[in-house]
Amino acid sequence: MKRSRLFIIALLLQLCVTLGFGTIVSFANTHDRAPEGLSVRGKDFSGLTRIQVSKLIRDTLPHAVIYEEQVYPLKWEGTYAEIERWLDLVFPVTKGSWFADVLQNFSRPSGVASADIIQLDRSEIIEQLQGFSKEINRPALSATIEFVDGQLKRSEGLSGLELDIEATWLKVAQEHEGKQVEAVVKDVPAKPSTSDIAKVGDNLGDYTTYFNPLDVQRTNNVRLAAIALNNQLIPPGEVFSFNDVVGERTADSGYSPAIVFVNQSRIQEIGGGICQDSSTLYQAVLQANLAIEEKHNHSLPVSYVLRGQDATVSYGILDFRFRNDTKGYLLISARTGANWLRIRLFGLADDKHPELQNPEGYPIGPESWDKDPK
Repeated sequence: MKRSRLFIIALLLQLCVTLGFGTIVSFANTHDRAPEGLSVRGKDFSGLTRIQVSKLIRDTLPHAVIYEEQVYPLKWEGTYAEIERWLDLVFPVTKGSWFADVLQNFSRPSGVASADIIQLDRSEIIEQLQGFSKEINRPALSATIEFVDGQLKRSEGLSGLELDIEATWLKVAQEHEGKQVEAVVKDVPAKPSTSDIAKVGDNLGDYTTYFNPLDVQRTNNVRLAAIALNNQLIPPGEVFSFNDVVGERTADSGYSPAIVFVNQSRIQEIGGGICQDSSTLYQAVLQANLAIEEKHNHSLPVSYVLRGQDATVSYGILDFRFRNDTKGYLLISARTGANWLRIRLFGLADDKHPELQNPEGYPIGPESWDKDPK
């Protein structure tokens, strides 16, 4: 019995020695090596040192974004720090005690899968892409049109460029092999485009009213409002506001005191007379058969249009608004002469908005509208 006990004890001692020796050998062979099954971003790093793993993981990250042969280097400081924090789990820091280090290595998991463990620092890349966009982006150049010297003059538009930051980030985050990522840059169409402006040419409305040029202050107001209206371009579907375009009528903006109608009374007020502009515009809008959104009559008859055919305005109180319900852009031409105000509307004619054949608003029309000095 005693010999049996000694034999068992000897076996146990031998087992302990074998396990201890195995642990030591295992520690010597694996404490500075990645465990089996370690893979990051699709690459197997089993058995490699921490330095090797760190370098290879960093090498899976794109180094730059490129666009039209221009290289924009990427910095990954935040992600590098995240990689090192993760490597601290894979390669535990020594505790200063050989025995403790052996136990720590012995208890280390045999495999660490980490495609979802290392988080790329999105914010630092987005911030860099925003910086790159300042060099890549190019604003679109709108096509223009104006009525000058009796004819429509046009300039071509140019589309712009805009770095798609979110789409570019996704490409960067998903790229595991390439050192450079092609930036996602999208075209920004010009509004209006050259083709939009090319469609503007039909005369949809044309109306003229007259004023007394000897009333200098009122004439000044009529001319200032006409300048504000002239060559305004209205996109299809947009509501045009007279008050928004002409703005507040103040002495600082050049307007003078003149007669206005208030509650069936005549009083002096800064900007008096500009209702002739809004009323003339209203008549042209009627000719063009555009949708009226807001319109008010004076409390007393006016001299420049028939009763009930006027459109009074008062900044912040009464407005004249209409919608461009044509299928194209609409151009306002507002011009003044010695004693006249003429407003035309150029656009894209259709069945609802036919081209105007004979302008109205003239007491006596000239023999040829082409030779009309106005």
